[in-house]
Amino acid sequence: MISRTTLKYITPFLLFFLFLIDAHVTRIIAAWTDNIYVANAHLALLVLLIVSRVVNERFLLGTSLVLGTLYDLYYIGVVGIYAVIFPLLVMVFYFFKKTIQQNILTLFFTVVISVTLFELISLLLQSVFGLTGVSSDFFVPRYLGPTLLFNILTFVILIFPLEKILIGPPEEELGI
Repeated sequence: MISRTTLKYITPFLLFFLFLIDAHVTRIIAAWTDNIYVANAHLALLVLLIVSRVVNERFLLGTSLVLGTLYDLYYIGVVGIYAVIFPLLVMVFYFFKKTIQQNILTLFFTVVISVTLFELISLLLQSVFGLTGVSSDFFVPRYLGPTLLFNILTFVILIFPLEKILIGPPEEELGI
């Protein structure tokens, strides 16, 4: 388990590393399927969800803004789209944290909702600004479906190890 103070300091570096891993995993999956299906990895989004349970909201909003700007520069070259999406999703995470009991099932549905929102808002904003043109015949079955499937599998495999490493047992169990 990483201490809360240490987690706050390593979160930006961890998210940057996962941003790089996300890009490579996405490219590998696209190449593996001969670009017929595209599964966009969202490991950084999963870690944002987990650390939002213990890290200060203001700090994580700033970190997500910087991460979104990096995504903008790397993926589309226009600053603003992912720089809006990441802080928006962090606000959704904190809203869910305040209103819904946090357990594995609610985290699972939060991942499904956040990945879907991420992809839909991204497509909508890129379409509005004329950066892309995608038909629903491609987007849903060949992009959103594989993306959700990959991220659901990633969640199932990584949620327990990531929770144990990043946030550890609840403070009640530690006697704090």
